[in-house]
Amino acid sequence: MKDGKLVAAQIGCGAFAREQNLPNMTALGGVEIRYCCDTDSAAAEKAASKFGGGRALADYRPALDDPELDFVAVATPHDMHKPIVLEAAKRGKHVFCEKPMAMTLEDCWEMIAAVRRAGIKFCVDLNRRMSPAMHALKARVLGQQREERHNPWRYIEKKRPPMAEELATNFLIRIQDESSSYRLQHIDPMHGGGQVLGETVHWLDLACWFFDTQRPVRLTGWGSSRLSHGINLEFSGGDAATIIFDVCGTFDYPKEMYEVTSRAALFKSLFFVENRYYGMPGVAVETFPLQYDSFADAVPGDGFEALMKKGELRHGDDAKANWGAMCVDKGHRAMIAGFMDAIRNGTPSPCDEMAGMRSLLLAQIAVKAIKTGHSMPVPVEDWEPVFV
Repeated sequence: MKDGKLVAAQIGCGAFAREQNLPNMTALGGVEIRYCCDTDSAAAEKAASKFGGGRALADYRPALDDPELDFVAVATPHDMHKPIVLEAAKRGKHVFCEKPMAMTLEDCWEMIAAVRRAGIKFCVDLNRRMSPAMHALKARVLGQQREERHNPWRYIEKKRPPMAEELATNFLIRIQDESSSYRLQHIDPMHGGGQVLGETVHWLDLACWFFDTQRPVRLTGWGSSRLSHGINLEFSGGDAATIIFDVCGTFDYPKEMYEVTSRAALFKSLFFVENRYYGMPGVAVETFPLQYDSFADAVPGDGFEALMKKGELRHGDDAKANWGAMCVDKGHRAMIAGFMDAIRNGTPSPCDEMAGMRSLLLAQIAVKAIKTGHSMPVPVEDWEPVFV
């Protein structure tokens, strides 16, 4: 640290770094963005100029040699994560890494060993687990499980002990997207690995965080490992998560919807801006502010209807200019804030190397399940490996 601030280098200055990492670090404060590094020199210079990033570098290695550098934020193509993390760990620099952690399970193991030898903090930006809406949803479900409450009109055919299936919790994650928005690099099997590895790791991690007292035991997949697909993930306690991801949708409607059924109640989260709860008395709708909102004056208030009206404005006459005018709170800022707190206070990373490895493990199993058409086990020796 220098003058009470963490010193950081942003490695990879593409769209994601400019829209999330760099503005989030700037908004949080307590950090000096000393380096912006990208093989595209123009991208590095643009980021450094906009976010006060000090030096623009085409090669990130000189930044790692800075003895005052505390951490690096890595937002490069997926296949570059491993070499950057290994070099940063060798120099004792903490690492904030975009998902997926790596391209292969073996790469993850090597990264885990390097991180632990170096004693650094490592965080994978599987940010949905840090979303305020997801935290509120999980809290409501756990509250219903601890003390069931039901509306007086609940219909019960006959008083009897509940069957095992009736005590299970089911988590439905519905993703609709436009395939034309993906850069082909994400689909390239050598650099991106397809949408299961590149995107669905988000929701595989979210499901594991949601059911964190259990471990996944079996996975069923269908569709295409490259684009549209479905995954059902069964957990050791009988609960399950189902992910439906399709690329045939439209940006005219929000991308992500979540539903949980548990203890005769329904819990819905509408794209991180509104949670609705059914089957329980006196539980109000919860709304959540956007991470940033250029249309707050034109459409005041939060929640789903406000989001849809703001979306109409964003998709108006100057849609290209308005594209970055608002962003729902998926947990990006909270994740990097938690990572920086972990460095300062010596506390656990909010999404550590094991969580990153496990999301990739499930993604790889999902690819196999999709391609073979068979349900696949989640081996405990892979889920809980022993590192010497």
